[in-house]
Formats: sequence, C-alpha cells, structure tokens
Amino acid sequence: MKNKDRIEIQELFMAKAGNDFNRCFYGTIQRLKNEDGSDYCYGKITVNQGYICARASNQEELGKKLDEIVLFVLDYGLHNDIGKSSAIAGNTVFLN
Repeated sequence: MKNKDRIEIQELFMAKAGNDFNRCFYGTIQRLKNEDGSDYCYGKITVNQGYICARASNQEELGKKLDEIVLFVLDYGLHNDIGKSSAIAGNTVFLN
C-alpha cells in the first residue's frame, strides 16, 4: 500500500473550563510509549488562536491537566503575554 493511501485514525479529546460546558475545546490525543516501554498519553487542543499541550501517564490525568490549562488561558490570560526576545549572535531569540 502506498503511503498516501493510508488512513490515519485520530482519537478526539475535549477540555473544558471548570464545569462550564459552554467553554469546551476539542483536539487530539495520542497514546505512546516511553523509551522504557511505559505508556503515556499526549493531548493537543486548539484554544482560541493558540494550542495547549499536555502529557500524562493516563487519560484521566491528561484530562485534568488540559482542563486546568484551559482555565489559565481563558480566565488568567496565559497566552496574552507576548514574552521577551533578545538578539543573540545576530538572531532574535524568544526568552521564556
């Protein structure tokens, strides 16, 4: 089978702000393995104009982390800080 003919199935995942189901955002979840063979979950969700990402040992823990990050973005302006940058060796570098 050619690579372009492959079908890739993604698992959708949701994060919400607190108990407010009017502020829900959807993204994808991947189930992967560490170098030592242990399982972990990785989630990436689009919130407004940015992304939030988290990694956890199971889906329940991942959901809690993503819910907390959604609250930080919506209620505390996590993505509102443009940060600082500096010129190093003639290149602009973002400092975080």
